[in-house]
Amino acid sequence: MKLYEYEGKLLFSKVGIKIPHGIVTEGNIDWKGKAVVKAQILEGGRGKRGLVKVTDDVNSTIQEMRKLGINKFLVEEYIPHDREVYLSMILDRDTAEPMLIASPHGGIDIESSGEVKKFIIPIERGPRGYDIIEIEKYLGVKGLFQVIQGLYKIFTEYDAELVEINPLAVTDNGVIALDSKVILEDNALYKHQDFLKEINREYSPDSYVELDGDIGIIGNGAGLTMATMDMVKLMGGNPADFMDVGGGADRERVRYCVIKVGSNPKVKKILVNIYGGITRCDEVALGIVDAYNVIKKPIFVRLVGTNEEEGWKILKEHGINFYENPIDAVRDALR
Repeated sequence: MKLYEYEGKLLFSKVGIKIPHGIVTEGNIDWKGKAVVKAQILEGGRGKRGLVKVTDDVNSTIQEMRKLGINKFLVEEYIPHDREVYLSMILDRDTAEPMLIASPHGGIDIESSGEVKKFIIPIERGPRGYDIIEIEKYLGVKGLFQVIQGLYKIFTEYDAELVEINPLAVTDNGVIALDSKVILEDNALYKHQDFLKEINREYSPDSYVELDGDIGIIGNGAGLTMATMDMVKLMGGNPADFMDVGGGADRERVRYCVIKVGSNPKVKKILVNIYGGITRCDEVALGIVDAYNVIKKPIFVRLVGTNEEEGWKILKEHGINFYENPIDAVRDALR
């Protein structure tokens, strides 16, 4: 889920990242002095399209943008500054750890800037003082402790795919985030219902589609789930549903999905096909066990990937069938 700039800045304020004073509006407001008027849309390149403007006449600027079909605006105080830098946090696919990306140049296309440095921040410890000092030295900016800690906190506690500040303005009174770009992992939104209610956004709890068969199907990733359904059909069975737990599913998410599928009275058996990358097999196994204690229907689990042996041990201890080969799992589920 992409957040609007003002929604991302709400998260920034929660973790202590300084932001300009601003007002979200759909029409004219009482504002005196210089301001920045920003169209609130879920697209990039607003500046190039004339959708971010510094102005002394806020309401006229709003009316101009409304002619372009914009209906929500963030009006902020203008922040004088001499310098801008770039900071963001994403997941490093090689190490499965949070990675902070920094550039001494902000407000530009970061891929073409030529000056970018990456810092791995191990998730089990978070950013330490020496990490922050190294980043500050690279950027030539002091006072980044709260910003970097805040980026890490949003990334880990809100299950973000991306948390970006571009630009981060360097002023005489410290640094301040002039923009925000935050993307939350769709498959983890169920954990953050309070925040979604706060920003008045809706959460669709799952990708469940009910079908006519009697074999419950659960996979991680739409492709693997569809392939599992195809195997069941080719081997003479009939899928009862499509259910994708999504990437990075944890114990609670897996428990929810298995109970959802198993609660269908037409389902006689449940087939779970998980190939764990960022999804940990031990978390999957714990979720399956939790659900099995509720629904009490036979479950056949193909489980390979990260922490697979721990997952196998958990399933074995609870008498749940597990497999490395999906064909074997399908065959036994159809007997």
